[in-house]
Amino acid sequence: MKKLTVYNVYLDDGKSVFRVTVPAASKKEAADYVQGNGDVVAINPAPVQGIDLHRLAYDLKSCQWSQTDVDIITRTLAACGLDR
Repeated sequence: MKKLTVYNVYLDDGKSVFRVTVPAASKKEAADYVQGNGDVVAINPAPVQGIDLHRLAYDLKSCQWSQTDVDIITRTLAACGLDR
């Protein structure tokens, strides 16, 4: 699985400029993800902290998510490099 970076993509739709936060393998993939929503003005790495997978798993279980679902979500985040 690709390691992902979280990017802030700034878009201009002709009326206003807004930000979309996108996890992607590259700036090009982040731009491709938001294609059709306006002109890309800038793409910068987002200042995010990693996701605490143990806390996420605990919270998902508390909300009655199945163990299989919790495993899929947490393992995917870890494989993409978005854990701490």
